Amino acid sequence: MILTFLAIIAVLELARALPLVPAFQELAACGQHAMRLLARKGVSDWGKERALRILSGRMFARSMRAGGLLVATASPLLVVLAVDAWWPEIVSIRTEWTAKLALMPFTLGYAVLRWQVIPRVQRG
Repeated sequence: MILTFLAIIAVLELARALPLVPAFQELAACGQHAMRLLARKGVSDWGKERALRILSGRMFARSMRAGGLLVATASPLLVVLAVDAWWPEIVSIRTEWTAKLALMPFTLGYAVLRWQVIPRVQRG
């Protein structure tokens, strides 16, 4: 259970440190740009197709970046789940629902403390 708690703490810290939300915002902005382009009147179909081809390349690159950041953020928990699959006696988080239930207040408390309380105290 301690290993799982540490993995969740690592996920929370990685989510805070990595530009995960801005990466998904960039992806959404690119999708909105494509929708505005499709709704445009008076532009030739050839021009729209060319612009959409360019935008699809950008969307692919941004989605790969956002997905990579998401996998990097979740990697500590994925490692714990892989260890649990190979050696269930070490972690045993998949089968023990009481451990999951006991772990929830600790992780939520850490997240609130780290993202809400500490920044407000530091600001003064």
